[in-house]
Amino acid sequence: MKLFFREYGQGQPLVILHGLLGMSDHWIPLAKQFAEQFHVVVPDLRNHGQSPHAEKFSYKHMQADIEELLSDLQIKSCNLIGHSMGGKLAMHLALNHSEMVDKLIVADISPIDYPIDEDNEMVQAINRMNLSSVNNREELRQMIQWATNDPMLQGLILKNISSKGLSGFSWKPDLENITKNLQEIYDFRCHEFQIRASESIDKASFNKETLFLKGDNSQYISENHYPKIAALFPQNKITTIENAGHWLHAEKPAEFYEVCMNFLL
Repeated sequence: MKLFFREYGQGQPLVILHGLLGMSDHWIPLAKQFAEQFHVVVPDLRNHGQSPHAEKFSYKHMQADIEELLSDLQIKSCNLIGHSMGGKLAMHLALNHSEMVDKLIVADISPIDYPIDEDNEMVQAINRMNLSSVNNREELRQMIQWATNDPMLQGLILKNISSKGLSGFSWKPDLENITKNLQEIYDFRCHEFQIRASESIDKASFNKETLFLKGDNSQYISENHYPKIAALFPQNKITTIENAGHWLHAEKPAEFYEVCMNFLL
């Protein structure tokens, strides 16, 4: 699948993968900062943003999309940042094709299966909204405020809505196929890794520098995940960003940028 992507700067490639119901648009300010040192590529993953929609929605299919994008851009290896779902996708790519990843940054997600009923503020807020009942921008604004009182999430949700004129609103993401495949996204299927015949699943790992960034107010990375992280990513470092939740890059962009740059350079 040919993904929509944004591209900035020159130098060593840095690819940024957004989370569930995110998009490249959310990363523009940070991408432009990173572009002062790197050639930054930020795609919209399938069923998100301006990329095509498809019934098949799994890490296997998203990984194939990223491999195709890197091939089209003649990028043989890159630094990789992934947030949430994008972090799991980044881990899949690193574990399956370590030669394609130089350094890996995983933002607020662990290589584990999460329960499907795990609280997801973005999903919950979007599920509360019925865009077909909205007739104008003021009604849209009121509905978003009713769906969530978090100003940051309100802004992220607004970016996921397309409009024609002053009325007629629709979702950019393919909510139907995303919802049907949510269990795939919440899981982390180790058996999908393309391990050499001489290796066991226990020996499959990414033996390059890996930074896990945890939001101080988030529970997506916890201490009981550390053994699994260490097994799959033995050269890992775990850093906490203070006073940040799951959307740590949006809540604390300056701190996020600084810790990433210190790791990458």
